[in-house]
Amino acid sequence: MSEPSGFVAAPPRWDRNRVLFEIEDDGRRVACAISLQAIQDASGRRFHDGVRLLDCFGKVRTRIERIALGKLHARPHEDDQVLTIWSGDLDD
Repeated sequence: MSEPSGFVAAPPRWDRNRVLFEIEDDGRRVACAISLQAIQDASGRRFHDGVRLLDCFGKVRTRIERIALGKLHARPHEDDQVLTIWSGDLDD
């Protein structure tokens, strides 16, 4: 996913339950998260430590960002809550 000029996403981080990351949508920053199970399902790996999970996330980030944008656009109204990607969201 290409980022518009000026948008620099914060680096993804592991909070012991999920990876937190940001996407950009029409000039707006959107806080997102992906569950441990969803990262494992998307990457086909079963790591539980933060460093390896962040590496797995990096390898599937483009796909995850595409899913996050789709989920964001499917919301019935604007929502400031963290947009979370679950395993069931990977069935795209």
